[in-house]
Amino acid sequence: MKKLLSVFMSIVIISLTVFCVPFTAKAATYTPNVKIYADAYMLISLDDDSHPVVAEKNADKRKYPASLTKIVTTMVTLNKVQNLSQTTTVSKSAIEALYGTGAQVAGLKIGQTITIEELLYLTMVHSACDACQVLAEFVSGSVPAFVEEMNNWVKSLGCKDTNFVNPDGLHDPNHYTTPSDMAKITLAAMKNEIFNKISSTQQYKFGKLNFIHTNYMLDKFHVTYYYPYAQGIKTGSTEQAGYCVITKASKGGYNYLAIVMDSPIEVLDGIKTKCSFIDAKSLFDWAFDSLKYTTVVRKNDIAYELPVNNGKDADTVQLVVKDDVTTLVPSTLDPSNVIIEPVDPPESLDAPVTKDDFVCKANVIFGEKTIVTVDLVAAKTVELSTFLKILNALKKFFTNKIVLAVLGVIVLLAILYIVTFVRRLRRDKERVAKRRREQEELDKQLYGDDDYLPPPRPRR
Repeated sequence: MKKLLSVFMSIVIISLTVFCVPFTAKAATYTPNVKIYADAYMLISLDDDSHPVVAEKNADKRKYPASLTKIVTTMVTLNKVQNLSQTTTVSKSAIEALYGTGAQVAGLKIGQTITIEELLYLTMVHSACDACQVLAEFVSGSVPAFVEEMNNWVKSLGCKDTNFVNPDGLHDPNHYTTPSDMAKITLAAMKNEIFNKISSTQQYKFGKLNFIHTNYMLDKFHVTYYYPYAQGIKTGSTEQAGYCVITKASKGGYNYLAIVMDSPIEVLDGIKTKCSFIDAKSLFDWAFDSLKYTTVVRKNDIAYELPVNNGKDADTVQLVVKDDVTTLVPSTLDPSNVIIEPVDPPESLDAPVTKDDFVCKANVIFGEKTIVTVDLVAAKTVELSTFLKILNALKKFFTNKIVLAVLGVIVLLAILYIVTFVRRLRRDKERVAKRRREQEELDKQLYGDDDYLPPPRPRR
């Protein structure tokens, strides 16, 4: 019996050792409620360093960039040439490369001397393809070498679906990009002050010629297209690319960048109209009229409550918003109507919990649309109760299926042992009684009934 008890206690101790635990906020995109003719577009806020996209369509769809390519041509040149007053000579190959293409040119002549700065203005303001050819030869020695540098630069910006085969944007099936890649390119270019100056120049005088920026939104004499809040940057068009424009606009303290690609010509009010400019205007007006920066949630706004395991003087903790969140939202939004919905919150937390500990993310929802994602943190500190931890560990141990199975086996073995022990005692007792009976019969045979003396009883 003692051996069985020792085995039982050993199993319990081993089981406790094995099974017990030792005691030890992205802005939303919206659908403009205005007619947009372009097959692809993006509208980006410039008032946030993260440059949130507030509206888009087919942003990752492959498109032909046409002369939007010249943004890259300009930036590769600015990255390589420090002194823009340097001069170069227009080569025969640069001019002949464009023969028969119908490309827009500035009328440069073979043997003409021109500065790099002049070439850049002609490239961005007039969209002159001959200027691009001259720049490519000057910067890299040849057009193919320059194109390689163009592709290397856009890859360094994270562009994954862009490939250039020339510096001017003339159509080629292998010359393509996407609106989202053009956004990366343009945002990088806008960090360069010289680029901003050149690309926003409305008129540029070269010799006896006065070139007007190809972005007619800058020119009040183009009444159909003029937009007083527009600034720069570049246009592009070919039969295959449709009409494209990348431009920015500022109004009332708000600043946006519009990227419009593959827009058609439509007859509007009886006039054939380049819809790229109309699309950009529509996007800007919609954003200026319909969106505003609003604090949608504030620091310590209560969002959720979770159980706390083994907490001292507290069995729950509230989850609150970590920081104030201000973002672009519809001007009709009332912050009191937003819903804060935790994303995959844990079922519970284990004490100790420290105030401001990150717990999970949460979506801020308005009108069934997630407008921003925020961080949720613990609202207070909950200390660990060692007594509860031990108690719960024991409770968990003794409710563990494996432990219950082990204990069940032990109890069963104990019952079997007791039954066996009792049976053995009973057999021993019967064996002793049988021997006594046999002895009594033997004594009767030897001594008879009168002479029989019972065996002496043992002294106690």
